[in-house]
Amino acid sequence: MKNTSSTVGDSLADNSYLTKLICIILVVTSVRVIALLSSELNFHGDEAQYWTWSQALDWGYYTKPPMIAWIIHSTTWVLGDAEWATRISSPLLHAGTSFFCALTADKLYGKNAALWAGITFLTLPAVSFSSCIISTDVPLLFFWSISLYLLIRNIQKRSLSCSLLLGAALGFGLLSKYAMAYFIICALISCIFFKDYRWFLKSRNGLVSIAIAGLILIPNIIWNIDRQWVTVSHVGDNVNLKAQLFNLQNLVSFLGEQFGVFGPILFLALIFLVILFLRGQIEKRDAWLLCFILPILIIVTTQSFISRANANWAAPAYIGATILVSGWLSANYHRWILKVSFSLHALTMAIIIFYFLSIPGYYPPLKSDPLRKLRGWSELSQSLSDTMANYPQHILLTEDRKTTASLLYGLRAQSYPIQIWDYDGQPDHHYELTAKYLPQEKDKIILAAKWETPHPILTNFAFVKRLQPLQVDIGKDTYRTLHLFELRNYRKD
Repeated sequence: MKNTSSTVGDSLADNSYLTKLICIILVVTSVRVIALLSSELNFHGDEAQYWTWSQALDWGYYTKPPMIAWIIHSTTWVLGDAEWATRISSPLLHAGTSFFCALTADKLYGKNAALWAGITFLTLPAVSFSSCIISTDVPLLFFWSISLYLLIRNIQKRSLSCSLLLGAALGFGLLSKYAMAYFIICALISCIFFKDYRWFLKSRNGLVSIAIAGLILIPNIIWNIDRQWVTVSHVGDNVNLKAQLFNLQNLVSFLGEQFGVFGPILFLALIFLVILFLRGQIEKRDAWLLCFILPILIIVTTQSFISRANANWAAPAYIGATILVSGWLSANYHRWILKVSFSLHALTMAIIIFYFLSIPGYYPPLKSDPLRKLRGWSELSQSLSDTMANYPQHILLTEDRKTTASLLYGLRAQSYPIQIWDYDGQPDHHYELTAKYLPQEKDKIILAAKWETPHPILTNFAFVKRLQPLQVDIGKDTYRTLHLFELRNYRKD
């Protein structure tokens, strides 16, 4: 009996870090949810676009696979169409990602590292910011963290059940964002680099995982085939090889942004560990995690130099980086660095939440306010609705993707059609596929334009009348403006 009690006590003590971590996750996530509920900031264009996708569920959309639309549809079906209900999955999924980062760190480094890995990911600057909005990176990182945990479990125990779950996580990750394909590349590199793990490539475990992922992705592939691979075309546009190539300024800017994404202290620690790796001075577990970090950073950094790269394109690398840096610092008795970093990140999180609450008169002390895109859309939509009431039977025409998305959300209670002008006759985004304006000679139009003189639209109508523009204050000496025109008598070519 004594031995049994001792064993149970040891087991509870071993898992006590989970209790601490879960408590911390609950507190941080609750604060973020309360901030969402309290904020009056509107959607930026991409968020509004994702909401419109959720109103017409499909297996794919012009720029992204369907997971983001499914998630938004689920939360808004339960909670309603408010901005907070659309965004609420972000802090919840980040909480889950934090938990799986801890589980993976536990397998590789032990309990202390696991606790710090969970806390560290939860408070990363990029995570704090993305917890306030809805984006495709959030479910991507969630399924990436699950996949990494299941892969290490599979490698350690050769579990068929883990292979099945890994395949599901990979498939759902690919339905979240195609960048999940990096995981397959990284896993392949890790299995080639370490002889002990090569069995996974030839085993039924690996084949089962890939097969399950492929089966989950098939409906999205069929959707793309039916639409001439429009999503692949969008990926090509992001690569942007037609622009000016080999730009050192873009490279420096991208690397500087990574200090903000991961945090300056942690990014310096990651660079230090890469140097140790190149010198052959790190352990096998550290090198294995670098297989899930360096390929992504190298690919995206190269892309930033060749053309351009957004700061978040390397986001999946920071799952492995969080575990690596937390694990190595904990194992080498440098937890004080993690504590200092946590203090800095906690302060950053508090500042982000403060400004996200959008208290009147308090704006980020930056040259360019990153939250300006989230202000003024509800007031602008209401003003536009009042204007449209004076023009019954008119089509509301727009000429910009993000403006269209924001107005579709802001005017969701209205019944008049909203359509978009296609400048080049080729579908360049979702709305040119689903809401393209097809001119008719007798159409009566109200054009809501981002630009003051939206040529060549105006030249296509015999009757053009400029109306009073709509303008709302969105910050210190900053305004959001919609230029309005009444258009009639479309001219046929």
